[in-house]
Amino acid sequence: MTYKYSIVIPHYNLPDLLERCLKSIPTRENIQVVVVDDKSSDENRQKLKDMQGAFPNVQFVFCEKNGGGGAARNRGLNEANGDYILFADADDYFCENFDKIIDKYIHLNNDVTYFNAKFIDANTGKQAKQNNHLNEIIQTYKRNQSKGEILLRYYFGEPWCKMVRRDIITRNRISFDTTKIHNDTKFSYLVGFYAKKMAVCEEPIYNYTVRQGSVSKIISDDRLLARVAVFGEKNKFLRDHGINFFDKLMIWPFKYCKEHDKEDIFNQCLAEAQKYGFDEKFIRKLLRQNKIETFFPRLKKKIIKIFGLKR
Repeated sequence: MTYKYSIVIPHYNLPDLLERCLKSIPTRENIQVVVVDDKSSDENRQKLKDMQGAFPNVQFVFCEKNGGGGAARNRGLNEANGDYILFADADDYFCENFDKIIDKYIHLNNDVTYFNAKFIDANTGKQAKQNNHLNEIIQTYKRNQSKGEILLRYYFGEPWCKMVRRDIITRNRISFDTTKIHNDTKFSYLVGFYAKKMAVCEEPIYNYTVRQGSVSKIISDDRLLARVAVFGEKNKFLRDHGINFFDKLMIWPFKYCKEHDKEDIFNQCLAEAQKYGFDEKFIRKLLRQNKIETFFPRLKKKIIKIFGLKR
């Protein structure tokens, strides 16, 4: 059976939150839901198997080994056959009537449609204090379409709130990395690069829950090196394809190493950056500019400064 939409959800040891996510998706004949369990504990895998009876419209896939979120999403892409692909994380959930919003765009035949999100505090259920970087990018798009488009295509790295035509994924062999962190970065900028026709919707369709224990908040030596590699590869791709954008998240690990006297890891990061054509002189020049923000830049007002944009 061919669906209009496929929603891919990777899962690892969060069955209760996954259930909340699944409950936020309406049962419709044209919506395929694929849950990929990345080898959770035996207890939690059993909870998912018990859950199948309550969600007969959901396809549960159980991986035989733990490969991380990127590998789980790739497995989900192999199972998805909808005309358009959307993603959700198991600890997030969709807004009420989100399907009515995406239905408004399905007839426009866009390669990718970007939607807004709400940022929700996982503990209180209320609006999170963390800045909503996606909303700030969309507001930038409203003020200056060409510059906002660059940010949506090449800065907004999360897979959620994107409705992507499956054909451009399969035709261009776009997939997720299997790195410990930022496994969605390459998928997002390749979608942005290959999508010819796009649309932007200011209405939120997704509730992103801010949790202190999420993978993106963990800092370790291997993650610092992985971040340099992921964004080094990204910046090389953009440079080689004539895209006038440089993602300074590649520089953040160097700043962190300097602030925490991690000279050995700093030098390893330099060696990693050089693999993608960014030498020590270039890295130190950017460090001197002192315009590097942490994980998710506080985009309100600062987005203009960080990316050299003008109002």
